[in-house]
Amino acid sequence: MLKFKENGKFGILLFGDLHVGTDYADSQRFRDMHKLMTAALDEYKPDLCVLLGDITTTSKVKEDPDGYADALKAICGPITSRNIPVAAIMGNHEHDHDCDREILDVFSELEGITMRSEGVKEKADYKELIYSSDGKTPLACLWFLDSNNLYETDDTSVYDFVHTDQIKWFEEESEKLKKLNGGKPMPSYIFQHIPVPEEYRLLRKAKFFEIPYSTRGFNTHEGTRYVGADGTQGYVGEGPCSPDINNGQFESWKRVGGVAGAFFGHDHLNDFSGYVDNIFLAQHKTAGFGAYTDGCRSCVRYVLIDEKNPSKFTQELKHFKEFGLKCECLGPIFKRITDRQSTNMHIASKVVCGIAAAGAVIYGASKLIRR
Repeated sequence: MLKFKENGKFGILLFGDLHVGTDYADSQRFRDMHKLMTAALDEYKPDLCVLLGDITTTSKVKEDPDGYADALKAICGPITSRNIPVAAIMGNHEHDHDCDREILDVFSELEGITMRSEGVKEKADYKELIYSSDGKTPLACLWFLDSNNLYETDDTSVYDFVHTDQIKWFEEESEKLKKLNGGKPMPSYIFQHIPVPEEYRLLRKAKFFEIPYSTRGFNTHEGTRYVGADGTQGYVGEGPCSPDINNGQFESWKRVGGVAGAFFGHDHLNDFSGYVDNIFLAQHKTAGFGAYTDGCRSCVRYVLIDEKNPSKFTQELKHFKEFGLKCECLGPIFKRITDRQSTNMHIASKVVCGIAAAGAVIYGASKLIRR
């Protein structure tokens, strides 16, 4: 049973896109990931940890389920050794090898690490209730949703979305919770891998002078460069890789009511957040070093819910270097520079490239004029 502590708080620590490879047993990247995990666990002492998908390779789950289980146990070792429960969700790469059933079977045997299917067959959609500190009354619901993988035709959309039958299950279960909550929508929090398209409402088109600080949109948005809109906090490192088809999931949250916040993985460089129609949307970057990253800016997000008003929460990000950690797996430059210096180097490279391109155009034009 998840329940609020005696101090009336419930803390959730989020880890995004760990992408642990098969070589984890003797890997500097794995050790650095565990450093971040351990430091965050020691500081925040959460009541629950959430893995936001793309956890580790699933290429051999069918042939070697025990090996996959061992990898999950090793990844979560710092958490489970503290007797803190773990909730995991399916990322797009969990779906890569058509082994959803086998993955769910492995998780069903793991102690302290949860992923299961409550709704649509073999979709990893489930929920957990948070009870009052006396354990008697459910006060909030945590939803863990399967956002699937790639869309069937990539010229329409690269990534898939939460399907209509999954949305229906969410709405039916929400109605049951409403009855438990005296006829009012139960305060709810969503955790899923692929972000909803509404994340682009947290961004705005970059002005000309902001282009060096901007990022290109993804797929159908790639013709536009974006920066964070007013009220958006955090770092926009890449265009949100959301579906190009809006299947109405966000509108479903608004209809049902009670959804206070939604937290996503998938985009390794983004940690921006903000409110869209009074729902907090938070993009969470990688907490590891197993896939593309931007220096030592891997981070965790801590969400703290209040028992007196479970629709209210506080949240904060803390990056690898902000814990005072030393990185083993990156080169000598990225080991030593600060996060801000790393960001400025990234921006400066864009400025230099832009100036060089403009110079080339001017030089070429002057040659034509002389002719």
